[in-house]
Amino acid sequence: MSDIEYSTGFRPKMSIKKKLVLSFSLAVLLPLTLLAIANTFIFKEQTKKASLNKVKITLNGAQRIYYSQGNRLKDAFLISSYNPYLINAITRKDIPFINSLVKSYKDAFGFASYIGITDNRGSLLASTSGALGFKPSLGGMIFNVFHTGFPVVKTAIIRKIVLTRMGIKIAHDESNMFLVTVVPFIHNGKAIGSIFGLINLNDNAYLPETIYNEYRLNTAVFASVFNTQVCLATLKIPGNVFGIGSKLPDYIHRKILGGKNFIGEMNYGGKDIFAAFHPIKNIDGKVIGSIAVFISNKEYLSIFRKTAFYAVLVIIIGLIMSFIISYFASKDTLNPIFAITKAIKNFTEGDLDTKLAIKTNDEFESIGKGFTEMAETVKDREERMRKYNIFSDFIVGSLDFEKIISSALNILEELLNLSSGIIYIYEKEPVLTGQNGNIGTYGDNSEGFLIPWKFYGIRKFVANKIKADEGIPGHCLLKKKTVWFHDIPENAVILKDELLENGGAGKAIDYGFCEVFPKDIAWFPLYVGDANIGVLTVSSIHGFDKEDISFLEHAAKELSVALDNSRLHEKLNELSITDELTGLYNRRKLNEALEIEFDKAKRFNNNLSILMIDIDNFKPINDFYGHKVGDIVLAKLGSLLKKNTRNIDIATRYGGEEFVVILPQTDFKNALEAAKKIKKMVQDFKFTPLEKEITVSIGVASLPDEDIKSVDDMLKVGDDFLYEAKNSGRNRIVGYYSGKKVEID
Repeated sequence: MSDIEYSTGFRPKMSIKKKLVLSFSLAVLLPLTLLAIANTFIFKEQTKKASLNKVKITLNGAQRIYYSQGNRLKDAFLISSYNPYLINAITRKDIPFINSLVKSYKDAFGFASYIGITDNRGSLLASTSGALGFKPSLGGMIFNVFHTGFPVVKTAIIRKIVLTRMGIKIAHDESNMFLVTVVPFIHNGKAIGSIFGLINLNDNAYLPETIYNEYRLNTAVFASVFNTQVCLATLKIPGNVFGIGSKLPDYIHRKILGGKNFIGEMNYGGKDIFAAFHPIKNIDGKVIGSIAVFISNKEYLSIFRKTAFYAVLVIIIGLIMSFIISYFASKDTLNPIFAITKAIKNFTEGDLDTKLAIKTNDEFESIGKGFTEMAETVKDREERMRKYNIFSDFIVGSLDFEKIISSALNILEELLNLSSGIIYIYEKEPVLTGQNGNIGTYGDNSEGFLIPWKFYGIRKFVANKIKADEGIPGHCLLKKKTVWFHDIPENAVILKDELLENGGAGKAIDYGFCEVFPKDIAWFPLYVGDANIGVLTVSSIHGFDKEDISFLEHAAKELSVALDNSRLHEKLNELSITDELTGLYNRRKLNEALEIEFDKAKRFNNNLSILMIDIDNFKPINDFYGHKVGDIVLAKLGSLLKKNTRNIDIATRYGGEEFVVILPQTDFKNALEAAKKIKKMVQDFKFTPLEKEITVSIGVASLPDEDIKSVDDMLKVGDDFLYEAKNSGRNRIVGYYSGKKVEID
């Protein structure tokens, strides 16, 4: 910690303004002589560098804006690429459905010149022009995304004959350069089609206008045509250097073709400009055009001349008096400045505890006090920002719901020295859902409950489930506003309703958090938009100030977003691996889980078995009772399998009326017992509204087995035994053990 003090003893009271008029007005003019020289020989060059740096930086922003429309299409297309209805429509080639999607995208993104959807061979299934059955090459971008499986946003020059076949009409003198967005449709690990959008760059005013509005610099888009760069789009304002059809000099064109930026001063059409060009490449890395930003240097030259003239004029006048006054003024004025400079240096080098005390009986004293207050304020803000950053870094680093809640309380406790805390989670119905027992979703109204999910520093009986519209937490969530009880007197006990009616002013509640009664209690709503997530409740025996409450409100908002994202991530993950009808894992999860268990069994020489289960005579059930009843049978069987298997077992729907149960660390004998249990359980169960009993056939495959060398082998062995069970009379179990086939009917 550095304390800096300066005092001159007795001195007359005089304002800094008078001192500067009498002394510094001339004494500082000597450096202006150097400034005039620097302005002529150095500042001009530095300003030129600054101008070139400005166009260079703006060029980076121009690249981002250039691809922004294509990226908007990509984000929208990616949403469709996960749509199961669209995947199904492409698989079945449901042209009306696909056409309606293309039309909706065209209506939503009017800047797109063309939108089309292809099948897995690259042939058009639908397009905004109505062209079908044609394979648009788009510079090889469609087949590139089929090969890589990743979306692409690139620029391409498309042959006019291709554009004609696609139904795109362009004038004879227009360029055929487009910004192309292609997103593949992936199903079961394979590309089954793609969706693409084209943005015509010819005379497209979006890029020039956007860059000008953001950076106040002109811009243009050029295409490589006939060994030169021809302007396709630019800002249509008076005095613009480039116009549509303008051609760049050969030396710039050659540098752009080499894949390098051009940044420098140039003369075009008799005008001096600072310009920066960036090459535009297609998907093969070939340069097909460029982006340019530029500003005129005329205004800078005018400023240089005026500055030099006035500087010389002031120097001539000032030098006459500066020699007389500068010596007497230096001690009285410069020393406090030196003290200020030293304090600023210490402060900028990281000593935030620096204090400045100046005793001069003038405005310098106010400067010293102001600096000290500023240093304290900056220190407080630095500490607050440190807390913000610590909490924000944690929040964005995880999608695990439990980890976020647990760690959030721990971090808040460390940052604010909290005495206790509770995070309530809003639940419409506090029940377990899903195969893994995941928590149900939160809602958007006052119905439901607030569950004390995580808490510390309180007696356990205090953290009870409450209705979402009751108590102070309910009030906080309903109004979506912070409730802060400040300076609570010890041992004060009143009703919660009275607290809410009077705002808690000067009153308290029997909080029951800890042996030492808290001085402050605060409740913060957790919500995103209209969706309620919960309530954060904290207390402190030291009390909170406004800065603490401000930080906690910020933390509550970030915590709300993090919990919302984790819930959404959890829901999406659950949907991606769960069969909607039966609630069991789907085939995708089966493949992943069986691969893991198979590798573990091979690596550690463990047992592993699977049961391939098929409902006997299921087709007659569908034919006689209808598919709705058939779905009920499948759902009930899925529920039976889920409830009657071990925690380590994995029950899945293989497809249709077939199910697979993975039995880790289970040999053939125990797998056979499990199969018997399932067969009997199904046969004894009453599948309402069916009159007859339901039976199943089961094929058993187990490790170790010399014929099973992979997951596919294991599934095939189980399927073969299931086939034998079906063909030998149904309602039986077939497997292979100790060199003999085992069959139980």
